[in-house]
Amino acid sequence: MEVHHHPEVEKKGLKEYLLEGLMIFLAVTMGYFAESARDHLSDGSKEKDYLHALSAELKSDTAMYTSSLHKVFYLRPLLDSLYNNARHPAAYKFTLIGKWNTPVNEYGVTYWPALTIIQQLKSSGNLRLIENQGVAQKIMEYETFVEGNYKEDLNDVNKAYNALYALEDAMCDYTDFNRQVNKNMQTNPDKDIMKSSFMYDMPLFEKDPDKLNQLANSVVNINARNWGYMTRLNKAKNEAAGLLKLINEKYHFDNE
Repeated sequence: MEVHHHPEVEKKGLKEYLLEGLMIFLAVTMGYFAESARDHLSDGSKEKDYLHALSAELKSDTAMYTSSLHKVFYLRPLLDSLYNNARHPAAYKFTLIGKWNTPVNEYGVTYWPALTIIQQLKSSGNLRLIENQGVAQKIMEYETFVEGNYKEDLNDVNKAYNALYALEDAMCDYTDFNRQVNKNMQTNPDKDIMKSSFMYDMPLFEKDPDKLNQLANSVVNINARNWGYMTRLNKAKNEAAGLLKLINEKYHFDNE
């Protein structure tokens, strides 16, 4: 009868077990570092993409702040004329004259920055990807200012304009206004630039001195609100330009 013998298994020494353990440890460690390196590269790419997009948004914001400032400066003397017109309506045959009243009605001076990229960074939790703490801090300071003092003054300006519009709705004859609106829509449907041909007068059918004084005062209120808003516009413009400059200094996007 044939007897089967089990092969002898060579027993491993302590060194062999230690060596195997070390190899397993090194393999796991290298895998961890490789994964971390991939994550770091991915985070770095995301950070760069976010800051590129934010830079483009800041350039747009800066240009729009400048445009709003120009509108405020342009309207200031026209508001003075409109105030005199409303304060002394008899001198103008009880009509709000189009050459200064129309721009006040048509030129919106306020600009609201969307803050799209900053909101994406916050909502996704990716603000942590901004490695430079100075840049991250400036991002939050810009958003805080826009959402706080800037927004408050912007809303005050819009309320002041809406108060004037409501008084004109109640006190003026819009026949000429309606005619010019229809004419402009028919002849210039693809244009958004107001020309002199679009100017319209607004005859006043209200003759009560107290109500006319209220109308005149509403124009002064707009001028005052524009003054305060101009200060916020300058600060917002400087904040956006400063943040854009800092991003370019730290990440050298201008050299790409």
